[in-house]
Amino acid sequence: MLRRGLGAALLCAVLLVAGGPALAQDASPTPKSPVVEGEVTGGLERGSKLSFAVDATMPGGWEALHLVEIVVRSGDNVLERMNYDIEDVQLTVGEQEIVVGTGGVAAGEVLSVSGAEVVVTTGAGHLSFEVTADVLQAIPDGTKFDLGVVDDFGASTGVTRGLAKPPSEGLTWGTVVAAILVALLAGSVIGNVFASKRRPPPRLSVYGTIDRRLRSERESSSGG
Repeated sequence: MLRRGLGAALLCAVLLVAGGPALAQDASPTPKSPVVEGEVTGGLERGSKLSFAVDATMPGGWEALHLVEIVVRSGDNVLERMNYDIEDVQLTVGEQEIVVGTGGVAAGEVLSVSGAEVVVTTGAGHLSFEVTADVLQAIPDGTKFDLGVVDDFGASTGVTRGLAKPPSEGLTWGTVVAAILVALLAGSVIGNVFASKRRPPPRLSVYGTIDRRLRSERESSSGG
């Protein structure tokens, strides 16, 4: 009985060792999440335009991405939602759907988008999504924009952005200093040009001085 017990234990140990690598190979690797960046520019007033840019990097290739999501919200109130189905090349705004690249228009509560205003660029593990929307109703100041993607495994990754401020159009100290330097440089160049065109003062001639002196002496001797 003791020998049988030892034999059974040894057989189990051999099976575990032999089956360990096989079990490890059957286990599915955990997919990595994409990295997302984004920006929103434009105006919030009715009749203005809003541009959305979502950039996603997916380990293993952009083909593992399923959706691009854009949510416009004021506090906890969702004002608009846009989804881009990567496989079907289809954009949904509110409840309306259009095929990207066509002249179709999808309108929601506050935004309207033409299929011709969507640009999608892919390469290796990178996907870039850009869309310009018309603002149908004024959007409150301080509105936030959730920009993200959903991969084929159902995992979502995103960032929250406010409206990007436009670059300053007023005069800056750098502009003023540059203008002063240009003015000084121009004045120096012009001054040198005029100085080079001035007639130089007459140079004294040694022979003229001697000639005048001889004439003066002749006149004195003849008078005496």
